[in-house]
Order: sequence, then C-alpha cells, then structure tokens
Amino acid sequence: MALASLGNSWQVLTSERPIALFKGEILAPTANLSQLCYDHSASFETVMAKLREDLRRMGVTNFQLSVFPDEADSFLSKGFEKREVLVRLSRSPTETKMMPILPLMNPTQKEIPTLSNLMHEAYAKTRGAYSDAEAAQSVIRSIVSGVDYLPNASFASGAFPNLVSACLVTSVSPSEATVSQLFTHPLYRARGLATTEIASAMNILVKESKGLARLTVWSPETNEVMKRLLIKMGFAQDRRLVEMTSRT
Repeated sequence: MALASLGNSWQVLTSERPIALFKGEILAPTANLSQLCYDHSASFETVMAKLREDLRRMGVTNFQLSVFPDEADSFLSKGFEKREVLVRLSRSPTETKMMPILPLMNPTQKEIPTLSNLMHEAYAKTRGAYSDAEAAQSVIRSIVSGVDYLPNASFASGAFPNLVSACLVTSVSPSEATVSQLFTHPLYRARGLATTEIASAMNILVKESKGLARLTVWSPETNEVMKRLLIKMGFAQDRRLVEMTSRT
C-alpha cells in the first residue's frame, strides 16, 4: 500500500486498489487532510490503519481531518479527538471601490520569511498551531509556493518589510477561490485592513478569473469577530466541518 500524489495536493491511498482519496498538506510531523472519500467496501478501520501506517513512514506523528458534523461521532469512536468546529462563509465576488488604508502589495515567495514572522506574531498569544514559528513558516511556504496560489488576488498591507496584515488566496476549482489565510498583527487590528484586502482580492478575481462564482473563507465557529467582519461584507455561512485529530 502507498500514498501517491495526484497533483494539486490530492493524495490516493492504495492497497491492491485505490481505497481512499483526500486532499492533504503533509508537512512532517503533522499532516492536515480534508475532503476524505473512501471505498466503503473496505472497512473504516482498515482505511484508517493503512493511512496511519503510511503517514508514520513519512515521519508524520499527528494528523488532522476535517469531517462533516454527522461523521464526528464515528471518528471519536475510532480514537480521534475533536478540536474545533469550522464554518465556511461564502459570497459571489463583486467589484468594489475601496481606498487602501496602507500600501498594498502582492506577496510572492520572496516574502515568505516576512509573512511567516507576521503570522507567528499574529497568533503568538493563542497557543495554537500557528503560534510556533516553524509551523507558521511551513504553512506560509505551502500556500505561497503551491500551484493553487493566486498571487494577483493575494494582498499584504504595509511598506515592505514592515508588513502588518495579509490575505492569501488560493484556487479551489475554476469556479471557487478561497482565503487560505487571513491574519493581522495585534497592534493593527480593527483598522479595516482585512476588509480592504478581501475587497481588493474580489476586485482582481472579478477582472481576471472567468467563471469564478464564489469566494469562500473558513473560520473557527467561535471567532465572532471574523464572522461579523465577513457577514458585514456580504458573506453567508453555508457549511460546517469538525476538525478531528489523531496520532499515527
């Protein structure tokens, strides 16, 4: 059995035949998986055992899956732990007129160290995954260096190298883009920087992405500030997922 890349972050798990398909960011010692589909002729226990075995070979010690709420109990009964509930908010991108509060730039791979430091500072007091500097850099590098990254629709506020806020956008499909990361330095919050960056992203998406029908943002269900900001911008909640985590 083996994990094989299908490109665009998709992975397939095979055991004589394909038994699972998922999208994943595998950055040892952690793997973040989503959109898991598995062949129900193979038992859930078999799929998870084989997935754990292959991830362990790759140096992964912890992996995280996002599942629909009605699936959460099944994963809990198989040794997973529940982390938090995520909500997706989406809207059709439309062009808006908004003056930037600070200079805006389109982040590229050259800005990965600066963005990583900014992300680390933004989450330093949360004690979450991104509060670790090395983890933050891995996340930023996987986004900005990825084939799905949309540099023209991604924006950072500030005069380089003094960036204070960033909105990183990636392509999900020809009809959907998503804000993969949105973070602001604590000293610059509540100034409208994130709103300006999302509005600027929509302006570019409307102009350059033919057929794009939806821009989405995932947020922890408990993040009322984020949800209020997005709802004020015309986003509406349309999906919920539960983050489950397990050791390999």
